[in-house]
Amino acid sequence: MKALKIVLIVVSSLLLIGGAGYLYASSGIKSKPGYATLATPKGNSVNALLSVNVGPGGVKPARWLIDKVVDSSNHVPDVPERILKSALKELQGVQLHVYDVGSNRKVFDNAIADSMAKLKDKSWKTLATVREDDVNIAVLQFGEGAMIAGLSIMASTPEKAVFLNLVGPFDTDALANTARHL
Repeated sequence: MKALKIVLIVVSSLLLIGGAGYLYASSGIKSKPGYATLATPKGNSVNALLSVNVGPGGVKPARWLIDKVVDSSNHVPDVPERILKSALKELQGVQLHVYDVGSNRKVFDNAIADSMAKLKDKSWKTLATVREDDVNIAVLQFGEGAMIAGLSIMASTPEKAVFLNLVGPFDTDALANTARHL
């Protein structure tokens, strides 16, 4: 009986520490200017494969880890990798939702349209939209000029749907260089 109590105390403590860590890692992202309130679909018929919200408290350790791994390797980063690494230095938050579309394609396309309308009402600018047979992609930015505060990418295919929001500030020239090299 005593062993069971100890196990319960240890498990409860780990859950509490893990929950507090997650809350710290995701806190602060909603107060940033580049945070996008995306109209992601919900309900029983929607299957989320991945849902991540990471704020400044979670980005800093991830950035540190990436820097240490890259710096300790013998690999010499090429131009897109260097530009991506410099963009990560400014990253303040990430919101990522990946879904299995199944037979709900229209639900996800509607969520993309709803997100675009809500973001445009909050002064987000459309950078690109692609609507072809099996692809629906929208890319929006918050801010103008050399620095933007946020970038949102939403896409759906017959198999998957992705809603991504990167909170910055980001140098638009660096982003354009990255896009050209990819």
